[in-house]
Formats: sequence, C-alpha cells, structure tokens
Amino acid sequence: MMAEGQYVLRVESSRNDFVIGLGFAVAGVLAVSTSAVLIRLAGSVSAFEIAFWRLLVATLALVPVALATRTLGAVRSLGWPRLAIYGATLAVHFVAYNAALQFAPVAHVLPLLYTSTIMLAILSAFLLKESLRPRQIAGIVIVLSGVVVLTGFEPRFGLRIAIGDGLALLSAAAYAAYSLVGRRERARIPLLAYAIAVYGSAAVWVFPFALLAALSAGASVARYDWQVVAALLGLGLIPNTLGHTLYNASVRRLNAAIANVIYTQEMTGAILLAWLILGEVPGVNAVVGAIIMLVGILFVLLP
Repeated sequence: MMAEGQYVLRVESSRNDFVIGLGFAVAGVLAVSTSAVLIRLAGSVSAFEIAFWRLLVATLALVPVALATRTLGAVRSLGWPRLAIYGATLAVHFVAYNAALQFAPVAHVLPLLYTSTIMLAILSAFLLKESLRPRQIAGIVIVLSGVVVLTGFEPRFGLRIAIGDGLALLSAAAYAAYSLVGRRERARIPLLAYAIAVYGSAAVWVFPFALLAALSAGASVARYDWQVVAALLGLGLIPNTLGHTLYNASVRRLNAAIANVIYTQEMTGAILLAWLILGEVPGVNAVVGAIIMLVGILFVLLP
C-alpha cells in the first residue's frame, strides 16, 4: 500500500508540474510575441546594441526581486566557467536573432528560429534521456511542416533574405542549447538567480561589440530617440524579464522540447502584431502555416 501511495503521489506531482509548466509557457508566449515588433521599432541602432540594452534592462529589473527573495547569492553556485559559456550562448541567440530581423521579414525569421524544437527533441533524448512519445514526435513533425508552409513560398527571396535565414538558424541552434542548459540547471540554482546570472553574463559578452557598433555609427545620441528608448526598455521588461524568465520556469517543469513547441506560437502573436503595428500583412501561406502549427501543438499537448 505504501508503494502504491507513493506512486500516486509521484503521478499527481508530475501532472501538477505539467499544468504549472504549461501555464508558465503560455504566459511567456504572450510576452515574447512583442519581441519582433519592438526590435523593428528600435531598428535605428545595431543588433549588438539592441541585445546589450535588453539584457542589461532585464538583469537590473530582476535584481531587486532576487534580493527580496534572498536568492541572489545562489548565482555563485554556477561557477565562472559555466556562467561564461551560458552567457555566450544566450548572447549568440539574441544578436543573431536581432540581426536576422534586419535582413528578413518577421514571418520568415520566427519560423526558422523555432526549428530549435527539433534540435531540442533530439538533444533532450540523447543528453537528458527525456524521450518523447510517438504522438508528440508526430506533433513536432506537424509543427515543422507548418513552418515549411509558412516560409516556403516567399516571393521576395534573395541574397538579403538568405542572410537573414542563416542568422535565424544560428539563433535557433543557440536557443536550443540555452533551453537544454536551463533544464539541466533546474536542481542546482533557483530560477531568479539563474536568470540574472545568464542575462548579466550575456550582456557582458555583447557589451564590447555594442560599443564598437555605437562608435562606428558615430556614437550619436540622436539615434536614441524616444521611440528607440521605449522599444529597448520594452524589450528588456516584456519579452526578456517576463517572457524568457517564464520560459526558463517552464523548462524546469516540462520536457524542454514541449516547452519550446509551445513557444513556437510567438510566431502567431508576432505576425499579428507586425500586421497591426508595422503594416506587414501576412500572406495566405502564413495563415495556413500558423493553423497547421496549432494542430501540431495540440498533438504534443493533448493526453
């Protein structure tokens, strides 16, 4: 009877973790969906500067919360080597993502970014021994089919968009590694301390490149008008402080590939916002691709 009771408790705990992790992921998606539009609105400054300011703002925003919860001291438990590697990985993700959006449309970059889902499914199975059920694998394949539909009929494809595609794929690989690391470290360090450590380390990595980019542009303060400043603050507070921190919370409770496939819906939110704010009207392929991806996500999530 004792063993049976313990089994029921483990199953109930696992179910609760899934529901809470799912809630974190959905809330995080709403926050990160603003990222692409805010990056476009901050477009008069370089990809390095955008990455630096959003990471710095996010780090500074989380420090008071970590101090209040007395978790800031746990940052030391990561150790300098891991801190440097994790920060560099996140820095590559953000810089490549920001740069990709300066070369290609939102509806092109985000689907390629979320090819990280298939990368994560493979890495989680081999490195974390977290295999997926056949139905979940089928769901991921459906999601990626939606990605192909969404991006596969771009009438304006050329060298500039090809460069954006390459940067988006680089960002995807870094995002997959970043997601995997977040899941591995869940037992070692509290969430807030981990987020501050990684965001802060990434900001340090990006800073010299951001400074060089600013100097090469003449370091003109005029580039930072009210729209750019508001966009950079928004990037740091909404998609970074809220969106990425909630993502880190979700991968602590869900298989990282499942959390990542939920986050593919950043595309749907971002494409809608790009339509409403930037006037980038989505084509029929974007709408059909988004619907296919939603069907795939249902395959992944439904029991």
